Amino acid sequence: MDISSLLGLALGIIAFVYGVFSSAGNSMSGLAAMVNIPSLVVTVVGSIGSMFISNPKEKAFKFVSFIIMALKEQKIDMLSTLRTLYTFAEKARRDGMISLEEDIGKIDDEFMRDGLRAAVDGTDPEEIRKILEIKMELYEDDQGGNIAVMESWGSYGPAFGMIGTLIGLILLLGQLNDPTAIGPYMAVALITTLYGALIANILATPVADKLKKRTAKMISMKRMTTEGILSIVQGENPRLMEEKLKVFLSAQDRAIYEKGKGEAQA
Repeated sequence: MDISSLLGLALGIIAFVYGVFSSAGNSMSGLAAMVNIPSLVVTVVGSIGSMFISNPKEKAFKFVSFIIMALKEQKIDMLSTLRTLYTFAEKARRDGMISLEEDIGKIDDEFMRDGLRAAVDGTDPEEIRKILEIKMELYEDDQGGNIAVMESWGSYGPAFGMIGTLIGLILLLGQLNDPTAIGPYMAVALITTLYGALIANILATPVADKLKKRTAKMISMKRMTTEGILSIVQGENPRLMEEKLKVFLSAQDRAIYEKGKGEAQA
């Protein structure tokens, strides 16, 4: 599981519950006052309905899985990818491209596996680049669809919170002659706005941001893989290829890579 996502979700819930309890004098009545079924239906069901309308069904119906996806740790190991490409570059330079054929089946990364298989089959480097770039574009489009679902939910949540607020205010105006009804209707009017804000700021928007950052990092790793495979095909010196691929690493990963390389040489 992704500890940062779990911790963030937990902190958001704790902050909300603490705010309710501290304002209500540590009483359970304060938390109970935050639960209003009609407001939940208006805000949650309404925003999900609009999200369904604005996105294709094959994406919209999977919105729960996108939340689960954000809570899970995704393996994006740039260091391991660079080390693997460097090892393949040395082997190809020493024994020829055909020597990599026995290693292709052991590669877990489908993108790297397909690229190396095309390279071993003697595909022209420019064709390999086109194939891999198309795969990257398709991956980015697919992930973009997932992100769009959560972003749309994040925008519709507060909108339906406002709709619920308007409903509550209309009902309130109809009961101005009854002072006992003003408080409950005002609570309904405000709590729907609260639900919309919670949907946007604890669930939908953070999940969309997490998926967006992961997609960007995955694309960066795929670009590094593409450049590495093309360097291998073109017979570049493995050390030159290594220096070229290190630019894809963050400063922290670069330091870890150099440290590991130094220890290996020692």
